[in-house]
Amino acid sequence: MENGHLLASMQAFISVVESGSFSESARRLDLSQPSVSRQINTLEAQLGVRLLQRTTRSLSLTEAGQVYYEKARLIQRAVTEAGQAISGFKDSPSGLLRVSAPHTWMEAKIAPYLGEFLAQYPEIKLEIQCNDSIQDMVEDRLDLVIRVGRTHDTSYIAIPFSPVKILLCASPDYLEVHGSPKTLADLNNHNFITYDKFDKLIFNKDNQQQEVPMLGSLTMNSVAAIISAAKQNIGIIAIPDLLIQQDIKEKKLLQLMPEYHIDIKGLAVDQAFAMYSSRKQMPAKVRAFLDFYKEKFGI
Repeated sequence: MENGHLLASMQAFISVVESGSFSESARRLDLSQPSVSRQINTLEAQLGVRLLQRTTRSLSLTEAGQVYYEKARLIQRAVTEAGQAISGFKDSPSGLLRVSAPHTWMEAKIAPYLGEFLAQYPEIKLEIQCNDSIQDMVEDRLDLVIRVGRTHDTSYIAIPFSPVKILLCASPDYLEVHGSPKTLADLNNHNFITYDKFDKLIFNKDNQQQEVPMLGSLTMNSVAAIISAAKQNIGIIAIPDLLIQQDIKEKKLLQLMPEYHIDIKGLAVDQAFAMYSSRKQMPAKVRAFLDFYKEKFGI
């Protein structure tokens, strides 16, 4: 079997395993069901072993099929990475650029400059995905993933994209009613809006550290909703500065206790970073995106 046919048959096999049926695999690959069946039969004949156990009601891997599936997935990933590694390598940045970033980060920091970026790089076609969790860049066919926090995944290259500082904020109307906290002890008398289950703040000043609980009536897992709730005078929030710069500038939110360095316990948000999968030269289209936004962020 030629290499090209072997890779196609391998892809069909992987698709059948992961979809659980020949018909669903055919739909995903945009092929006929008999075509997918022929590819699997040819692959089994080439290897000299049965990979799939078929009955009228079920489909399962044989022991040999399980081993081959695991190896085939690694090969498929390597082939995809090889293609991604050379995409966009031209003197002029061009081609499809797929970027993923957290919802609020995209809305507050990326979206306002998209028109300018695309006008500056007319040969780039940009595809944006908003997602708050780490994704498989190869499987999701992403060129660049932007996340806030820290990464320990050595399968990608992570480069600093923008420093992040946690600010303690509340609306002017909330502070007018409840007063502005002057000491850390005062915070115990205020209502906090918390993100998910992260309900403790760590205040640092003059090499001294103090932990303060965030006691409040509202917990959400959406940063955008938390900011909105704060502007509705519900309570105090601890939020990355990049996401509320405009609200602070317009005095919709006021910063509290700026003399402290603040961390959210258990949530690493001190750095925004950009990840890409190539371990060699960075594609021109990715470099163009990073350089453009670093300039916008004043980095």
